[in-house]
Amino acid sequence: MTFMISSVYFDIPYTYYIPQYAPVIKLLQDKKIDCHAMLYHGNDDALKMEAASGLGLSVHWADSPEEALQHYSKVIPDWIIFGNNYEELKSLPEKTKSALLFHGSGTGVKSASLSPNLAYFDVRFVSGPGRMKIFNEHYPNVKMYEVGFAKLDPLRKPETLEQAKLDLKALGLCKNKKTILYAPTFYPSSIENMGRKFPSDFSDYNILIKPHDFTLHKKKYRRQLKKLNAWKNADNVYLASSSEYSLIPFMASADLMITDTSSAIFEFSSLDKPVVICDFPHIRWGYRGPFKYRLKKRMDQSTEHYQNVAAKASRYKKLKATVVEHMNTPSLLQETRLKYSKEIMGNTDGNASQRVVDILMKT
Repeated sequence: MTFMISSVYFDIPYTYYIPQYAPVIKLLQDKKIDCHAMLYHGNDDALKMEAASGLGLSVHWADSPEEALQHYSKVIPDWIIFGNNYEELKSLPEKTKSALLFHGSGTGVKSASLSPNLAYFDVRFVSGPGRMKIFNEHYPNVKMYEVGFAKLDPLRKPETLEQAKLDLKALGLCKNKKTILYAPTFYPSSIENMGRKFPSDFSDYNILIKPHDFTLHKKKYRRQLKKLNAWKNADNVYLASSSEYSLIPFMASADLMITDTSSAIFEFSSLDKPVVICDFPHIRWGYRGPFKYRLKKRMDQSTEHYQNVAAKASRYKKLKATVVEHMNTPSLLQETRLKYSKEIMGNTDGNASQRVVDILMKT
């Protein structure tokens, strides 16, 4: 049974939620359904506005979840799509349905996707059977649908994959070199412990650097940004600007990815490309010694064995050899990549967003 839907809101506190939403938004718009963005004021308002407007969304602003609730209660949309927890979830209008399309789809190594507050959505979209099993144990009363990973739909089909790729020459890089994507998260991050001569140590390769949104916009991580800005002057480096909020073009263009505790481990490996994990993240004092439990709590232990999709370098001095080995022989972990991609990322046919839309129309 298909229901009539007139309006869908996408709750967007951060721009890095948008790539997960984008393929779904396009399909809803193709069905002439009004799509809206609820944006939250911060220090990157212009970027948020540009990103949302670029997708053809009607834009609304709030200073807090409480203020957003006031708007939702007034307009009573059919659906609101969230990328993480929403503090006012239980107070939404009775006729409005809520869906969780997690910004990392629960594929990451952090425990955010296991928050108890995520048990109150009407619907939760899950990427693959491995994650479905875990989430069913935590939230037995939530309607869950295994759909795949919507964010990567553009990279699953040859025609859209080519469109997504960056023009390396236009970025000042060498088309004849293989390309590394360095995609660190904000915490725990490898940036602080990466060698100062990272670009010259890897001079045989192009290096695309795509930092997390927090690294670019939060003062707390200004030292990370300072280090990245020092690297961007190297001839073989391109540092993504804040307006390049999507990881999609960078993944499409790279031969190998270096990362740390980012969910991008599983995103990139599902493209059957090699990943190298910097197993030497910077750990704050408040997460060491007697406070080590805080780090354990922050990380999702259930994904630990899935990290076998990637090679690991225990310290920076070992990173180069590990990268060279897997760049030269990308098939080394192929069997494991393909096995775990099915478990954690689910169906990779490029139609995850279509399945999401079909469920919204029928639920």
